[in-house]
Amino acid sequence: MTQLTTEDVLARTLKQMMETTSLDHITIGKLANAAHINRNTFYYHFDDIYELLRWTYKQDILMQLQQYTQIDRWEHAYQLMLDYIVDNKHFCQESLRSVARELLENFLYSAATGMVERVVISVDANTPAKISHAITDFYAWAIVMQVVQWLDSDLEESKDDMIKKSRDCA
Repeated sequence: MTQLTTEDVLARTLKQMMETTSLDHITIGKLANAAHINRNTFYYHFDDIYELLRWTYKQDILMQLQQYTQIDRWEHAYQLMLDYIVDNKHFCQESLRSVARELLENFLYSAATGMVERVVISVDANTPAKISHAITDFYAWAIVMQVVQWLDSDLEESKDDMIKKSRDCA
């Protein structure tokens, strides 16, 4: 069995707390208490809650990217992103509603960029880098905003409808 690091325990505890409490109301003391560590241990690993949130998204991105490397179609990668959001719905929604909103948006942008880059390259591998970057940036942000709206609507649409909507725009 894998031993969890203190960072992993804090990330898991933060996600659990965000199921019932907004990020802006979670204090280091409450988080440390729920994680069964002392405040100093928290500060040994992170400067503040937002650094922990950033670290959590970064770890989640790394896990996702490992899966993306095995994917040959953008729809499958998008499905993974949407699955992550469904699996971490309250965590993502509370991040979106907090002062740390840009951390979620950056997480989504990072994942969307990987999806879109593959499509751009597959359409024309000889596209100049500047144009390729502009296309990737445009569509990656479009996906991010689509997902943000989906979160705002409490995941009202199905994942299949979200993918179809993106496919229709591509």
